[in-house]
Order: sequence, then structure tokens, then C-alpha cells
Amino acid sequence: MELMVIENDARSRIVKAIELDKEIQSFEIRERLKGKVVPNCVTYNELRRKLVDLCGNINSVANPEGKGRDDLTVDILVEAESISRRISNMESRAVRKLAEQIKKSFANFRLLLRKYQENIELVDPQLKNNTELVETLVQFENSWAKGKEFLLATKMCRMLIHFSQIIEGISEKYRDVQEKIEAADTEIFVLLPCLIVLNSLDGNDKGICDHYYPRIKEAGAEQREYNLLREKYQRMKKKCKDGYKLYHICLLYTSPSPRDSCASRMPSSACKKKKKKK
Repeated sequence: MELMVIENDARSRIVKAIELDKEIQSFEIRERLKGKVVPNCVTYNELRRKLVDLCGNINSVANPEGKGRDDLTVDILVEAESISRRISNMESRAVRKLAEQIKKSFANFRLLLRKYQENIELVDPQLKNNTELVETLVQFENSWAKGKEFLLATKMCRMLIHFSQIIEGISEKYRDVQEKIEAADTEIFVLLPCLIVLNSLDGNDKGICDHYYPRIKEAGAEQREYNLLREKYQRMKKKCKDGYKLYHICLLYTSPSPRDSCASRMPSSACKKKKKKK
């Protein structure tokens, strides 16, 4: 008898989630028949809020591979949906991809609930023993945690969109950079900060340097070094004004001196372009 009580209590969270998903499905059908845009409906988001909260509760019990977070709210999903509507791949593939992962993880959780609805006995009372459930929750936690950090904070989201545009643009133009990023080449983790600083020197980093390293603008050795670097950068920018875009890649790869604005480690594709100009 005691064992049955424990099993029913463990499964009760899943049963409640199934009932909430059924309510959401019914609401979606009714509203779409009326021609309404469901995501903008307060009642709809309130139902989803309850399901997301319950998903977090289940995650805190069943997710041994993650942190078992239960602080991930429906606001993350609403913002992800908004970003999918207003941000194109041309603006930021990275941000759109994160938004799609958030939406997909929630959709996958709902699909799993419908599977359990057909036979609740499929659910092991020890929720962490349900492999498919755990995998779905890991996906949920990973994507939603990033969403909370990068999408809900307006300033952070703006910085992410801006910097991902720069990286994606350079990757498209120079195959060498794209290959390093795809291969997670160790050099790329040194080169990307250089690119952030470069854009800061040009006044075009959207405050990324100030956010992650505020000491760079504070009085002291770091500020003096930054100011000297900015002066050097401006001199080099004037010298390389005809090939300014090419110079971005040169500095990213080599931190060249004023006498040598294109060093040997520059991407081969960029070097070929320079030879053609000559």
C-alpha cells in the first residue's frame, strides 16, 4: 500500500502536466478557429506558465545530468517566440538558433506528455530512471538557461546579436575563420577576444568590453595600455584605409605592427585577395 502511494505521488506531477497540456491544446484549437494569434493571448500564456512551472518542478526531481533548475519561467519562451518573429537569419543566426532551441525543447516536452497520456504506466515512479524524460529535461534546461541569461536581458541580447553578426559575417567572407570555429580550434578562443577589442577600439562593440572587463576603461595601467592601443589602431586604420575590411582579419590573426599590417598568419583567402589587388 505504501509503495503504491509513493508511485502515485511521483507520477502525479506527470499527470498534472498532461492535464495542463490538454487544456493548452484545447485553447489553441479554439483560438485558431477564431483566427486569433494565440501567443499574444494573456490567458494562453498563463496556462503555459503553469505548465512551464510544473516542468521546472519535474526537472528538479528527475534531471540528474543537469542542475535540476526550477527557476526558468515562461517569459523565456515568450521572448524566444518574439525573437523568431522579429530577428532574421541575416541579422543573427546564433540568436535565432537559440530561440528555436527553446521553442523546440518545450514542444518536445509536450509531445512526451502526450505519449505518457496514452499509457501512464510507461512512467517509472523514480522519474530519473525515465531516459527519454531525462533527455528532454536536459534539453529544456540547457536551452532555457541560456535564454534566461542572453535573451531576457535586453542589453545582453543586443550585444549577442551585434557580435554574432560580426562573427557570422567574417566567417562567410573568410573560410579559414569558419573552419576554425566549426572545429573549435584552440586558436579561435584567443582570436575572438581580439576581435571584440578591435571593435571596441573602433567604438563599435555595443559595450561588450565594458560589460565583461570594466577595468579596461578605469584609471590605471589597463586604461593607459588601452589608450595607447587605440592610438596605434587609429594610425594603422588610416594607413590601411583602402583595405580596411581586410585589415580587420589581419589584426584578428596577427596583432601586426604599423610597419607590417598583413602578417603571415592571415587567412589564406584574405591573402589571395590582397595579391589580386596588387
